[in-house]
Order: sequence, then C-alpha cells, then structure tokens
Amino acid sequence: MSVSGRPVTPLRCPICQNELDRVVIRDIGGVTADIVWQVHAGFCYDHGWFQAEIVKRPPREIFGVDRPFGPVRRLIVDGEETFAFTTVWGALSGDEQRQPADPLDPRFWRVSDRSSLAAVQPGAIRRKA
Repeated sequence: MSVSGRPVTPLRCPICQNELDRVVIRDIGGVTADIVWQVHAGFCYDHGWFQAEIVKRPPREIFGVDRPFGPVRRLIVDGEETFAFTTVWGALSGDEQRQPADPLDPRFWRVSDRSSLAAVQPGAIRRKA
C-alpha cells in the first residue's frame, strides 16, 4: 500500500502506538503467487526501529530491530528484557487463527497486552548492549 508514493502500514510503535516514520515494506512473495508475504518496518523517534512479518495472516509479533530487515534488538521494558511484542493476532487461539483474516487489518497488529507497557516511563526503554 502507498499514499502519495509513501508506503503505508498498519504497524505502529508497540510501546507508544504512534505512527511510524521511514516506513519500508519488502515483498518477499513470489514463492507462491497467492500468498501475501511481506516484512513491514518503521521508525519511532522515541523507541527506534520495529518490524513485523506477515505470511498470509497478520503478524504474531512485532520486533525491535537495529535497522529495517536487520537483527532483533533487546529492549528493557519495565526493568525486564524483551525481544518481541505479541500482537492481538498472536494472542488468539489456534482455532481463531485458522479463520480467514485480512493480513493488513490494523486491529490484529496492536500489541495484545499493553498493561505492562502502561507503566513505562520516559527513559525506561533502552537498548541493551
């Protein structure tokens, strides 16, 4: 998807839910013509780069990364180390995930448990070396 030549993604910062800047979408499809297979990445000025992969269905997790399509980075959230944020889609049961779904439906891209993120204070999110 694009608007005025800029890629558009349902991916938001999993920490603050802000729209991401410098969005990049890489189409990995081609293996099977009828399957949507993409990696979406974007930059949050407060929390860094994030990306998610969709293969026919919405993403199960959103990862903090060092750069688009780069390695996963560790984040410290509420004093605990994390590598990924489970999405609403990833929190559904297997039976629910087998139901037809639009892989770009933004409802499924939200972080499933924001209760632990609600207590995050500025500066509490940091990269771990």
